[in-house]
Amino acid sequence: MNEKQLIYLLRELKSGLKVEQFAKIIYLLMAWKKISIHIDKEELTFKYFYNQRVETKKFQSIIKELSKSIKLFELFLHQNIGLDKIESNELNKLCSIVNDELVLPKVFDVFSSLTDDYTGFSVANQIADFGVKLLDGECTEIYSPFSNGYNIAYYTNKKILAESFADEFIIELMKTIEGVSIDFTFTDPLERPTYTNINSPNSLEQFKCVLSFPPMGVATNNEFLHTDKYNRFRFHKVKSNREVAHFEHILSQTSGKAVVLMPVGFTYRGNQDEEFRKYLIENNLLEALIQLPPNLHNATSIETTFIIINKHKKDNNVYFLNLKHESFLQREGRKLILNDVNYIVSLYEKKEELENISRFVSPDEISNNNYSFAIDRYIISNKIEAIQQKLNSFELVNLEAVADIRRSQLFKDEDEGKEVYEVSPSDFSKAGFLFECGKIKQIGSQYKRLQTYKLEPYDVLLSTKGTIGKVAIVGEASETMIASQAVQVIRLKGNNKKQKAIVLYMFLKSILGQALLSTLVSGVAMPQIATIEIKKLKVPMLIDEEDKQIIANFHNEIKMFKDIEEITQKINTIHNNFLGAR
Repeated sequence: MNEKQLIYLLRELKSGLKVEQFAKIIYLLMAWKKISIHIDKEELTFKYFYNQRVETKKFQSIIKELSKSIKLFELFLHQNIGLDKIESNELNKLCSIVNDELVLPKVFDVFSSLTDDYTGFSVANQIADFGVKLLDGECTEIYSPFSNGYNIAYYTNKKILAESFADEFIIELMKTIEGVSIDFTFTDPLERPTYTNINSPNSLEQFKCVLSFPPMGVATNNEFLHTDKYNRFRFHKVKSNREVAHFEHILSQTSGKAVVLMPVGFTYRGNQDEEFRKYLIENNLLEALIQLPPNLHNATSIETTFIIINKHKKDNNVYFLNLKHESFLQREGRKLILNDVNYIVSLYEKKEELENISRFVSPDEISNNNYSFAIDRYIISNKIEAIQQKLNSFELVNLEAVADIRRSQLFKDEDEGKEVYEVSPSDFSKAGFLFECGKIKQIGSQYKRLQTYKLEPYDVLLSTKGTIGKVAIVGEASETMIASQAVQVIRLKGNNKKQKAIVLYMFLKSILGQALLSTLVSGVAMPQIATIEIKKLKVPMLIDEEDKQIIANFHNEIKMFKDIEEITQKINTIHNNFLGAR
């Protein structure tokens, strides 16, 4: 019986319990049968209970009695199952399945399949196996904080020392039924770490091997910063998600290697994330980064990355491995799986460099990329490489050297005050200058701030959030305009702004410019390009004759789109006058 068959069977039961509640009952029965040989009182054993008339009230009474001496049953009582709701005949059905010794699926597999109702387990078995194999084979134990599910225990015979807010009852079932070796503490390691140094109360125990799958996007109130006596948190300061704080704790308890699964956003976000990445590079702690494709996990399509820390690195370079390459993937329905985890692990262990897949990157190159770990910065396709070589034939300069760049800010519609147009990427014209268009807002109390952010003639607008790469150039509009938050405003410096703006506008629209922008994109659910990336964008410095040609192309493009519009109108006239007017 696989997990789908079991879940289907449990859904057919008529008592007023949820599927995961029935699942917890049947696995408790399975564990009860297994440990009954160690229960002294025969009337408290599974066999004795099953051979009598199966009654819900009697079952409740036995559970309460066993909970006094057996942790599993104590934890079960805290699950709020609602045993009084289950009919005795349905309890008998569950007991029959266990008594007949039908082979049930692994505990973790069942509860990870209940993603609609039970979302605490999100790491797929293949990723758990992968994480274990990335660790040193010499480990005698594995420290694993923060993780929701401990299916890593299925892929190692090493003892797992775990602490998190995972469901302790599920872990106890795994230990009892499947014999996995996990020492688990229900706690938040940020606030109350379990493993402290016995000889030094203000320091933490150190582990040679650490494997963690921290929760992603969890908000924090930062209270743990004020109670921490272990000097763990240098970078997590702002009130945001806990991802950097999780990593700092992991680092504080690692003496050898740590394998940490992080969301892809960690590889490119600024502020505390960037400062922490900089720390990893400057202290030569980052051994490798392995980029995973999306849709590998059970309950989320989020794109993730294995960050591998090694406190005993022998060189300064970082190994980047991109598993988004199609050669590593196969599809099972909507879900992706990795073809051969063992082969991938061998690539990592041997540090093999494969074209468009993996390479060593120097700390200087990472520094020049503002300490971004985004894989597309370091492993690029042949097509992008050819485009970059073509771009290198020009004299290049950072965009911030010739223009001021800023992301637009949010202006609330106050329903009174000055009317302004807010321009979004959907309002950008296909060719030529952009004039009054977009959503009308009224600005009153924000009027002073409006003077800073209102658009000026020949500002170049670039969409860098959601829709990536759309470009517009502002004309001499008679009404006040601002840009939406999805837009970067690029204002050319010096004289001849109109000419410079047209040249930049045409470059960003070109195949060359669009390909270059595509290498700067980060994020899956919400693609975006950070402001710092636009500032560092390399743009060509052209001679006067080249500028004149581009400006001529700009005007030719406008004319062509006008011609297209006229032709489109004529076609519409034909369609609107079927067989002519009557």
